[in-house]
Parts: sequence; structure tokens; C-alpha cells
Amino acid sequence: MGLRLFFLLCILAAFFAGWAVGTIPSPEKAFWAGVGSLGIIVLAGILAYRKTSKQILSFLSRPEMTHFLSWATDLLDPLYEGTVRLYRDREEASRKLKEASSRFAAVMDHMEEGVVVTDLKGKILLVNRAFFRFFKVEGDVRGESFGLLARKTGINDLIEDVLQNRRSVQKEVTFSETTPARTWSLVGTTARGSGETDVFGIFLLFDLTDIRQLERIRKDFVANVSHEIRTPLTSIRGFAEALHDGGINDPKTAREFSGIILSHAERLGNIVSDLLHLSELETGKAIMRYGSVSLSRQIAHIRDVYADHARKKGIRFIVQLPEETLTYETDEGKMDLVLGNLVDNALKYTPEGGEVFFGGWREGDAIVFEVRDSGVGIPRTEVDRIFERFYRVDRARSREMGGTGLGLSIVRHILEILQGTVRVTSSPGQGSTFLVRVPSREPSPSGIPAGTK
Repeated sequence: MGLRLFFLLCILAAFFAGWAVGTIPSPEKAFWAGVGSLGIIVLAGILAYRKTSKQILSFLSRPEMTHFLSWATDLLDPLYEGTVRLYRDREEASRKLKEASSRFAAVMDHMEEGVVVTDLKGKILLVNRAFFRFFKVEGDVRGESFGLLARKTGINDLIEDVLQNRRSVQKEVTFSETTPARTWSLVGTTARGSGETDVFGIFLLFDLTDIRQLERIRKDFVANVSHEIRTPLTSIRGFAEALHDGGINDPKTAREFSGIILSHAERLGNIVSDLLHLSELETGKAIMRYGSVSLSRQIAHIRDVYADHARKKGIRFIVQLPEETLTYETDEGKMDLVLGNLVDNALKYTPEGGEVFFGGWREGDAIVFEVRDSGVGIPRTEVDRIFERFYRVDRARSREMGGTGLGLSIVRHILEILQGTVRVTSSPGQGSTFLVRVPSREPSPSGIPAGTK
């Protein structure tokens, strides 16, 4: 009934439009024909909707339809709930996947080792941040050839071996194009993904430069210690055997040989003492005893210890005491060791008739000591190495003078603990100047130790 009424009104609207066009003068007749037709159609739609909606509601109110709707609701509710649950599970899985991906990326980027993942053709799929430090490249490298990027490192054969033969390989290479040269260890292997053909290469890059350097230092240290100890021990044994074989019966020979034995024993004791000092400093076991120290008293103490040695060697020993009364916070024993080593070296390497200057003063928040000599000097190329253990510019002369080769290394380590610095200026035949700068107050544990300049 509703639809019939709707169609009837539409026909009426058409008749009205035709009447209007034929009756009403133009252009008004077109406008009124349209308005009238539209109004009749809207009226027809409203009447049809009301009639039809009543019929639909009447139909749905029947008992059989009520039963059907109840059954449909019981059927669709679990489906709806399942759909909602599936959506929530998917959202939770997506969130967890994002978290896992974020953690994985964070771990990868904080690794010191370089990580590279490639396909079997060597195209890069994934790298971490350390990779860029190893290969000095920038930008997005995904899709590029790993072998091409690594062509200057000498690891191309390993990359090809891993990807072509699908086996694990390890290789250590020294990359000399960097300054300083770097030693790398590259470990490569393949892994299978979800499918039979989903195979990719995994490469790990380890920087072994520091480890290899420490190994060389350890080997050099053992060799140097063995040599330094063997030399006085050989002399002690030789002269002791000479005394045992009859030399002791000659008072003059016995006195001479025993003096030589005593000298080498003292040198051996100095080596052991310096090694113990150095070991404590390097391992952090040195006990620091800070207190207020008089600068004038400390300088005068060093002067008194070495004045006689300077006089016997014919060296003019100039000591400058501060004009004002100054004190500073430090470990007096450790600073005596620093200053004593520097003054002792200056006297050793200054010839007869030469001059050694020693003094100290305040400069801002620091205490500065200067030890200057007119001795043999140090070649510019050797200055940076004189603080290494057992390093000597002239080994024969140093050994002849009784040096252990550890004094300046001890100086450097003590000043690092005190957050001080030592600066050296020297040239062959022109003497050397050592400037030591230490804080006037006890350094805080959180301070950054200054290095040796």
C-alpha cells in the first residue's frame, strides 16, 4: 500500500509539472513546476516511509519473527565477541612485536661489535650502529654489496666463503689504512629463516686492537723485567763466585768485589721497589694519604736529599723556594716520589759543569713545579714515549747510571691519580724541562684525571 501511494503521488507530480509548464508564463513556469514536483515527491516519500515502517514493525512483532531474532542474536553475539577478542589479541600482539623490535634495535645499536646481516648474494639486509664506525660509511646501506663496502679490509674472501659454502668462518685482519692501524676479528656464519630458501649470512666484527696492544705490552714487560733483573743477578753471581774461589782472601779484591755486589743488589732492590709501586698504581691498590703540605718544606726536603749528589758530580743545583707561605692538599709521600724521580733524572743526565733548576709556585688553583736541566736532552720523536715502562732513549747510558726505566712511568701514574699533568719540552743537547701541575686541593673522586701531555 505504501509503495502504491508513493508511485501515485509521483505520477501526480508529473501531471502537475506538465500543467505548470503549459499554464504559467516562462521563466516562472519552469521554477514553479520544479518546486511543485519536488514538494509532491517529498510528501510521497514521507507518506510511503510511515506506511512501510508500520508494516515492517508489524511484521517483526509476529511471534515467529521474535523467535528468529532471538535465535539470530544468540548466534551473532559469540561471533561479535570473538571478533572483538581477535581484534584485541591482534592489537596486543602488534604492541608486543613493536616492543620486542624496539628492544632488539636498542641492543643492536649499543653493541660494541659490528653486526651485518646479508642475503646469499651479499646484499646488506641489516646493520647496527657499530657497523658504520668500522667501515666509515654514512647513510642507508641496505641493499648495497657487503663485499664491495669491505673491499679494502681484506675480508672479501671470508664473506664469499661463508655465503657460497654456507659454513662458519673466523678471520683476524690488520687494517693498516686507518691511523693507528686496527686489528679486527670477523666471524661469519649462515642461518635459515622460516622457509627452505630463506637463508641469510650473519657477520660479527670485533675490534681487537686494544687487546692485541695489551698483549704486546705484557710480552714487552715480561721481557724487559727478565732482562733488567738478569743483568744485576748475573753480576752478583759472577763476583760472588770470584770471592768464593779465593778472592775473599785478598782484602783489596774482597772490598772491590763486595762493593760491586752491593751496588747491583741495590739496583735489584730499586727495580723490585719500583715494580711494586707501579703495580699498586696500575691496579688501583695504592693507598692515598691526603693532607696539608707546606710547599717550601717539600722543596727544601728534595733539595737536601739531592744536594750532596749534585755537589759530588760538579753540577750547579739551583733551588727556588716560594716567596710566600703556601700549603696545598696532596699525598706528600707520592709527590715526593714524583719530584724525586724528576730531580734524580735531571742530575743523572746533566754532565759535570751543568745546571739543574728546581722550584715551585702557586698558579691559580694549581701548584706548579719546574725541573729544568742543561743535560743531553731528548729527541722530539722520543718525548711521547719516555713515560712508558722500561723505555730509555739511551739504554746503555741509563743502565750505566743505575736507572730502572720505571721512574717516569711511576710519575705519570701518580699524577693521573692526583688529577695532575706533566709537560715536557726538550731537544738534544739543549736540556729538558718538566712542568708538573697538580690541584691545590684534594681531588674529588668524581673528577676526571688529566692525562700526560
